[in-house]
Amino acid sequence: MPKKHKKFQYSKPVIPVHPSLSSSPAPHHGAAPPDHSTGVNDLIQQSRRSQAPSALGRDYNDSNPHPTVHPSLKAILQLPDTPAPLPRMSNPRSRRQRGPAGPPPPRSWLLDSIHAPRSVRKREAAESSDHMETPRLDRLPGTHIPDDRSLMHQTFKALASDWTWHIEYDQYYLPGLPDRLKEALLSYIAVYSPDPVTRAGLDLLFLDPSALADATGSDSITHLDLSGASIKDFTSIFTPPAPTSPPLLSASTIPESWDTPLSSLPSTITPTRFPSLTHLSLASSPYPSWRNLLTALPHLAPLTHLSLAHWPPPTLTPNALTATTGPSSSNPTSRPPVPYSASDYYTAAFGDWKEAASILRRLGKGTLCLKWLDLEGCTPWLDALLWHSHDDLSRGGDGGGVQWLTSWRGIETVRVGQAWLPSCLYSDPQLPDPDPKARVRALLEPGSLGGGWGLDGVWTMEWDPDFERRKVIMRMEVQRWLRPEIAVRKIEKRLQRLRWGHGLKAVVFEKTEVEGWVEEIIAERVAGAVEMEPIPVSAIRLPDTARGEDWFG
Repeated sequence: MPKKHKKFQYSKPVIPVHPSLSSSPAPHHGAAPPDHSTGVNDLIQQSRRSQAPSALGRDYNDSNPHPTVHPSLKAILQLPDTPAPLPRMSNPRSRRQRGPAGPPPPRSWLLDSIHAPRSVRKREAAESSDHMETPRLDRLPGTHIPDDRSLMHQTFKALASDWTWHIEYDQYYLPGLPDRLKEALLSYIAVYSPDPVTRAGLDLLFLDPSALADATGSDSITHLDLSGASIKDFTSIFTPPAPTSPPLLSASTIPESWDTPLSSLPSTITPTRFPSLTHLSLASSPYPSWRNLLTALPHLAPLTHLSLAHWPPPTLTPNALTATTGPSSSNPTSRPPVPYSASDYYTAAFGDWKEAASILRRLGKGTLCLKWLDLEGCTPWLDALLWHSHDDLSRGGDGGGVQWLTSWRGIETVRVGQAWLPSCLYSDPQLPDPDPKARVRALLEPGSLGGGWGLDGVWTMEWDPDFERRKVIMRMEVQRWLRPEIAVRKIEKRLQRLRWGHGLKAVVFEKTEVEGWVEEIIAERVAGAVEMEPIPVSAIRLPDTARGEDWFG
């Protein structure tokens, strides 16, 4: 039998043709329309045609109904600028990145992972080490910080804890906060937020009033706490957003003669986003770049307070500390390679702070109004503050170092604390002798590592190997803390003699707050009365059976 061929009807909608392009004439007025029976299939086809996209595309006159005029004609006719088209409404769901399928992993799985939340990593690092960077709300002097028992404190703490969520869902309310509350909110974000501040968050918080009606802008901001902010380019912080359309010259702004004075011409200097900024904190930056900081110096001229706490040693090539250049080392007859960077790992050991002093010198020339400088946690490279070149001094120069007598002559306070204290300086209730003063003096006593200082503070000839190793660790911790403190006080004395010799006011060094007996111990070692005894390597070795124990108790 022959097969029956069925004719399949496709349901693809047919795009209608515009009447102006149709070859068939339009029906005359008054003519009776043809009588067709309308069925279910015809209604479905008609519905699909109405929902199909137009073949002619969108009408561009609807999005920008204002006629455009050439800029040259607009300047002659003195017509107003054409308003920018309205922003296109986009679906916020399309911008979100789709995560992996399934429910999120439990929080307990991320505690020991590199992908753990920032708050968990900070807490675990603080518990495992005594000298971690300590965030503080009063990083910048003069910041309005509410009382701990006030409702404002709890509100700011809640906002900072869920800062990422508030950026997404409160983006129309945050720009309307008063300037004083914005300054305090940034300090709370630096301490309590699990995620650091980003460029997008700053752009939203300091939105211009022209972009949002209730926004307060950033013209009156004086304190900007960006501690821990995840921003690589510091110049982008101070540069205002680019306008939608470039400004056009009008007939009134074009000078008539070349002899027109400059005061009557319009200013072409790019304005800064924070014209009233005087206090800035870049402490604990995850991307500390001295090159970017020097690039942003034109915006930092009005600063009186600057915080660079926990920044690395000044260098323009931080990733090339071990790189070398020159002939290949495989050829023994060629000259040895030279370091690629001006600073290397041996800079602190040899005291060659030429590059660091040059960078600080450039920083001083760009911040002439500076009165307060925060270098907390920067004790490894504080010697660069007073470094000078002997060759330059012999030729009659100023040494090529930091200009404390000219550029930074207005500095009154320098914060140089270490932001941590050794555990042996605190009272230990687990020991029969909880007095930390006697404990520290016994640790620093020459020959104390050989035994004799017992747990009860009584001199005895019994020798406990486990306790002796614990004393070694405690003594290493004390010496690691004492050496920078001694170096800071020596730098302070040298700087005071330099300033007093030229009739300038002395600089106040804000050091780590300790008790009086600790200051006495430091003063003894600054004067050179007592030298630190080196720790023998044999005393640091632990037996195989005790390597996993906690020797700090």
